[in-house]
Order: sequence, then structure tokens, then C-alpha cells
Amino acid sequence: MTLSNLPSVLQQALAFKAYEIEELADVYFFRPLGAVIAHSAKVLGLTPTHLTLLAGIAGVIGGVLLYDERLGWLAFALLILHGILDSSDGQLARLTGRSTELGRVLDGLAGYATYAAIYIALAASVISRGGSPLVVVWVVLAAASTMVHAQVYDYHRTSYASIAIKGLVPPERQPQPGPAWSRSIMHVYYALQRHSIGRHEEVEAALAARSRQETVSDADRARYSAIFYWPVRGWNLLGDNTRFYAIGVLVWTHHLGWFFAFEILLMNIAFAALWLWQRRADTRFLSCL
Repeated sequence: MTLSNLPSVLQQALAFKAYEIEELADVYFFRPLGAVIAHSAKVLGLTPTHLTLLAGIAGVIGGVLLYDERLGWLAFALLILHGILDSSDGQLARLTGRSTELGRVLDGLAGYATYAAIYIALAASVISRGGSPLVVVWVVLAAASTMVHAQVYDYHRTSYASIAIKGLVPPERQPQPGPAWSRSIMHVYYALQRHSIGRHEEVEAALAARSRQETVSDADRARYSAIFYWPVRGWNLLGDNTRFYAIGVLVWTHHLGWFFAFEILLMNIAFAALWLWQRRADTRFLSCL
């Protein structure tokens, strides 16, 4: 099934932010199901925030159920539901014109709550079966790892969507006017990004200096796409889907306790490789200007 085969209302709801760099699972599973939910939510008068909260609830319950390995498949199903709802809130925001920076941050917080539930439940399960309380150290390391990965993943995908797909210089990432608590959350969010992205902020600054009315020239846009297309697709490896697939495999093999090793070791090896690949691409792009 292609996007053109979908009913027009679902095509509108899908409103892919970066279609050309989406994962296949998102294109053919999470996004279409999310579109159905987004359209239904619009009819019911729900807001993107409502869907974000539902996604967080499904994710947290799924994470908590991982405490009991016998409930592993139910937990996995709820985590997949979390992924579908996580897709639907953004689609509803674009469908209704209610997309905001705060909404993106709340979406991220729902994801963090889901992972907190996963890590705490798995750690409690290990301890309940006689494991060392030092598993708490694994929780802290895994949580820090997931937070950094999410920041960098989101940053590079958003930048690519803005520059290569829309032809616009990304807006300055600063807290927008609003309640003090929301500005504080967004300030921390952007600070974490800036400390994790290497030289790409230089790339954006260079493009901004060369742009006219925040519009990237066709030549710079084509160069950006050619250099960063594959690195940004690589960052998809650090998204939620990879971790949820890993949980599914570990539920199937009855080795849920191995998830910490997967997150701390394998995902950080992938992160280091992608970060170096991205930095090399950043340097190459800057040398071409």
C-alpha cells in the first residue's frame, strides 16, 4: 500500500513531517494506524495533548507490566500501542494546526515516563529474583543513554525536515513565551540538544547566514540533502522502534534482564558510530561552503 492508495482524509491526517526519511515500520504501520486515531480524535473533539497523555499512560502501564515476565506479551502490545498513539498526536496537531513546541516537549516527556517505567520495572524484577541492588546503577546509565539518544535523534530529523524537505533554516531553538514551568522544561530540553549534536549547529548557522528571508538556496538545499540523507536515516536506529523490537525479542526468549546490556552497550556503540559519521558529514558540508 502506498500513500496515494489511502483515502484522502487519511492522506491529510498522515501529514508526514519527513516522509523520505521515515522508517518502513512507521510508513506502513505506525503512521497509518495513527492517522485513523488522529481523524477519530478530531471528530470527537480531542486535542493532541489528550493523545499524548493516552500514549504516556499506555507506555507507562506497558513498562510496569514488564515486572512480571509472564505478562511480557501484554506489556509489549501496550508499548506498540504507545508507539501508535505517539504517532497520532503529532498527526492530529498537524491536521488541526495545533502543533506547538511545548507539544513536542510534552511528547518527549511521555516517552521519558514510558522508559522510566520500563527501567524501574525491570530493575525491581531483577532485585525480586535475588539480583544485586546495584542494578539501580544500570537504570541510571540506561536512562541517561536513552535521554541523550532521543535528543540527538529528534534534532537531526527535525533539522533535515526543515532544511532538505521544506527549504527553510530551522528556527532558533529557544523557549517560547508561555508559563514559567514550560519555558524551564524547554530550556533544559534545548540545552541537552546543544551539548550532544557536535558541529551541526555550525552547519545551521552557516546556512542561516547564506539564506534569504530564512529560505535556503536550492544549491545549499541539494548539497545538504546529498550529504546528510544517509546519516539522518542512520539516526532512526536510535528511535523507540528499535528498543521496542528488542523488548519483543527478549520477551520471546525469556531474557528481559538483558535489556540493560542492550541499551547501555549495543545502543551506545551505535550512538558513537552515528555521532562520528554525523560529525564527518558536518565537516564535509562546512568545507564545501
